[in-house]
Amino acid sequence: MALRKFFGFVLLFGVTLAVLLAVLWAVPPFIAQLPPEQILPTTLGLGVIAALVIVMVSLLVSLLAGGEESRESFDPTRLAADYSQRLTGIADDARLAETTGDLLAQHLKVHRSGWLMLTANNVAFAAQPVPGQGSFPSAPAELSRANGLIRLLTQKRGPVLHAELDIERMPPAERDWLRMLGAEAYAPVFDAGILTAALAVGPKGEGKAFSRSDLDLLGLLAALSGPALKTSRATADLNIANASLAALNESLREKSSAVEKIDSSRSDFLAIASHELRTPVTQLLGFADLLGAMADDNTLDRASVKQATDSIVKSCARLNEVVNQILDMAQLDANALQLRFKDTTLEAVLRLAIEPYLPAVRERRLNVHLNGLKHMPAIHVDEARLAQALSQLTSNAIKYTPDGGTIDISVRMLPPEGNLPPSAHITFADSGIGIDPQYQQLIFEKFYRIGRSAQHTTSTTKFMGGGPGLGLSIAKGVIERHGGRVWAESDGHDAAKLPGSRFHVLLPIKPPAFDPRALEDAAGAGNGNGGARTTRPLPRTDPFVPTLPKS
Repeated sequence: MALRKFFGFVLLFGVTLAVLLAVLWAVPPFIAQLPPEQILPTTLGLGVIAALVIVMVSLLVSLLAGGEESRESFDPTRLAADYSQRLTGIADDARLAETTGDLLAQHLKVHRSGWLMLTANNVAFAAQPVPGQGSFPSAPAELSRANGLIRLLTQKRGPVLHAELDIERMPPAERDWLRMLGAEAYAPVFDAGILTAALAVGPKGEGKAFSRSDLDLLGLLAALSGPALKTSRATADLNIANASLAALNESLREKSSAVEKIDSSRSDFLAIASHELRTPVTQLLGFADLLGAMADDNTLDRASVKQATDSIVKSCARLNEVVNQILDMAQLDANALQLRFKDTTLEAVLRLAIEPYLPAVRERRLNVHLNGLKHMPAIHVDEARLAQALSQLTSNAIKYTPDGGTIDISVRMLPPEGNLPPSAHITFADSGIGIDPQYQQLIFEKFYRIGRSAQHTTSTTKFMGGGPGLGLSIAKGVIERHGGRVWAESDGHDAAKLPGSRFHVLLPIKPPAFDPRALEDAAGAGNGNGGARTTRPLPRTDPFVPTLPKS
């Protein structure tokens, strides 16, 4: 544009000079009065002077017209009013960047711009680009407090040209990132003296450089954008807070529902426990009275005495079992359960857990399969207590599997991985009625039982039989004190389709030193599957011939 104007003025000068010379030669009286040797110099001189005057007048008119146009384009009052009006109602970083980009494209012919949202910490600034106009990148970066751009913006508290960064020292990664932005100028935004954002503007059209008035315009736009940026950040923080509050409300609602269920279970426990305790006591009293009456009538015989004493023994065993469960739960709650560790095998532990139920397995025609014990190493556990825990899982599988169903107990060895020690993974899978997902964690709580207490029946092996609701809680407590985890999985509850359930036990081969305080931390870090925290793939089971008898 400047070159065209220069050639235009040269052409104007030449044409003007030619016209004036022609006019002067066309006025003979004036030429005639001059001496012959002065005619040509005088004519040329007057022509040059006249042409220069005309050219200077044209140049002055052009400059005045251009200045008026420039002043009209960058009128601060008008531009501020226009931009402020555009910012009205904007509470979003993306819309703010788009609005700023439109204004820059209109006034500076800039087609690449965006904002850098800066969040300061102790050692650096987290920079998040927000594209506004053109191919502005959006990849975030971390800029050190000694970064050249950060330092210059903070020091000058005004616009900075990218060319000024060439002499600044900064890590290559930060320099490459700034180069990737493709910005030619930056204008800062401060909030309470802290750098919070920077307007990044690409090159002007036609390769023009940024003038002083251009930089003033960028500074003005950045200053006007400060309140909008503050509102945008406050809105974003409010949205995050609302989302967190909604999540907290949902969590509280779930916990409230769980507490209600547990409170209801505790109320049911009074009815169940009284039933569990009274039933064997009533049987004891009844058979004792029967023996007394038969003794008074002198009608005692060997068969009657044997039948009565067998029933008394069973009632005492059931009473002892219920009392022991209550005492074990109390010890677990007080972290007072004593464990005696020794080296043994999982096969020995599982047989201790399963053998008491073999008569019920035969009676109810259940198919029990035991797999994977062939290559398992010795394990360091309290054999009796671990057998007690696995016995509860066995009893649970038997009670909720209908007659003729299947129970698969499989063992897999998991090698060490990361900070996890080598472990045994035991799975109790049944073809029973299954567990609704909402109860898959609650079933491990004390006193909790699925189903109404009015439907309770005293049995550890009868289909849908019940108990005081402590078995799975005790199993969980004992397994956790061995450094392990237990959780349940099921596709749902359906007494007709029988989706079944799977109880998983993850048990370290050698348990770590036990710290009761760690249980609360582990419970808080659970991932929704009853506290299990392993994501390791399970190896394929190795074939093993079941040794348990089947009907």
